[in-house]
Amino acid sequence: MKWSTSPHRPPHLYADDAWYFVTASTVNHAHVLFSNEHLDLWTKAFKELVAEFKVKLIAWVALPNHHHFLFLPSRGHDLASLMKRLNGRTSHQLNVLDQARGRTVWYSYWDTCIRGERDFWTRFNYIHYNPVKHGYTPQPGDWRFSSYHHYLHDDGEGWLENCIQDFPIYDLFDDDRF
Repeated sequence: MKWSTSPHRPPHLYADDAWYFVTASTVNHAHVLFSNEHLDLWTKAFKELVAEFKVKLIAWVALPNHHHFLFLPSRGHDLASLMKRLNGRTSHQLNVLDQARGRTVWYSYWDTCIRGERDFWTRFNYIHYNPVKHGYTPQPGDWRFSSYHHYLHDDGEGWLENCIQDFPIYDLFDDDRF
């Protein structure tokens, strides 16, 4: 386990074989991913990097000004490498798409090591209900830029409903300012 810090970013704990909940925000919370084309671009880059890094991805969501994901890298330092590549690639591609050369897209990312089963499943649910929380859609299944549809297809609506009932999203997430 190793700590990494830099002057303008939150400290990161790099632990091998640990589950992480990750959040990344755009600069000034700007809605850079404002269209399906923008969100598709981010999703494609994200899925390519998940495959390249061979991480175990459990849940993800992309929204106009931030994204969340829950995953298990085999090495803790893979988190920093994956985020650097994801933010760099998507910044470049989005700036080309928007003809906004030189624009800084991503502010930073925050990560939390998962502390137990309840923490894991609560964050799993939080990720899928994030589009509802922020008013983008009335139901998580209405937002296509998340892993919710994978679970709906593979495990069914009843399993997802039981998951949210057994592991509700706690008030501790009320301070999410995204």
